Amino acid sequence: MTIDSQSARCEPREEVLRIVEYTRFPRLAPEARPQLGFTRDLSPSGLCLGADTAEPIGSLLRVTVREIDGRATPASVQRVVWCSSERDGRFWLGLELLAEPQEHMRRASGEARRNAANA
Repeated sequence: MTIDSQSARCEPREEVLRIVEYTRFPRLAPEARPQLGFTRDLSPSGLCLGADTAEPIGSLLRVTVREIDGRATPASVQRVVWCSSERDGRFWLGLELLAEPQEHMRRASGEARRNAANA
């Protein structure tokens, strides 16, 4: 399936190349290793991912994007909203952000536990 991604979103996108690690979510098999891909663009609501394998539309992926310095962003959960194949056998996946990274939630709950212990 191919769609015109330019007309599908009206928000600004940043054309940027980043390495992406992703796995199916939830990960059902312990041997399911992360896949590697790369971004074509990023936006506040998702990204376009270049991948070696197609993913079914509607499937969920746990996604970590590597910053330019190699640091990983906190993982997020994203849904595949479209998939298109290229002549070279690769695929472009349109991903929609579903769950923000939970890093701030973990920090907040840790602070709450510390405050309760000190009270």
